Amino acid sequence: MQNGKLFKQIIAIAFWGLAMTFPNGIGDALAQQKPEPSENLSNLVQFERLTLQKLTSISELGDFSKPEELELAPLSEIEEKNAKNLNSHWAWPEYTLEMIDSYSPFIFRSKKSQSLDEVKILLDVNSKGKVSGFEVLGTVDKGLRERLDHMIRKLPECKPVPGFSNYSPERFELTLKK
Repeated sequence: MQNGKLFKQIIAIAFWGLAMTFPNGIGDALAQQKPEPSENLSNLVQFERLTLQKLTSISELGDFSKPEELELAPLSEIEEKNAKNLNSHWAWPEYTLEMIDSYSPFIFRSKKSQSLDEVKILLDVNSKGKVSGFEVLGTVDKGLRERLDHMIRKLPECKPVPGFSNYSPERFELTLKK
């Protein structure tokens, strides 16, 4: 009798696993008001004309914050998803990617910058979640560097993702496309 019950449980679990493997198509045609960042498995998030990728944790000896030193708050679903996709303990506020994307016409407005297809920037986030520095990859003119500096100064602080024992500095690569 025990073997028959066990066999039925195994069959039920196998059927459930098989059913979960194939999508049923229900709910696939949902309208979206705002485009959401797309997911990727290589520590990056894409949104409209930009890509944000976590490169490394740049923790120097002793340069980290403990959770009690930071203001931990619940994250929105998008913030949580982006932090997970970036494999980061810092979450960029929900509106950040949309804000950066809105700067694209401003960034590429001069004659010299219009000849570029994209601009890559390294953003350093310190152990408190603030953007502490940036470096432009490649050669750009003085005006483009000043416009990028203006945009970066407007970036909000990152939010700490709850659940980590410490929060260290990280480096992100931001790619802006024309």
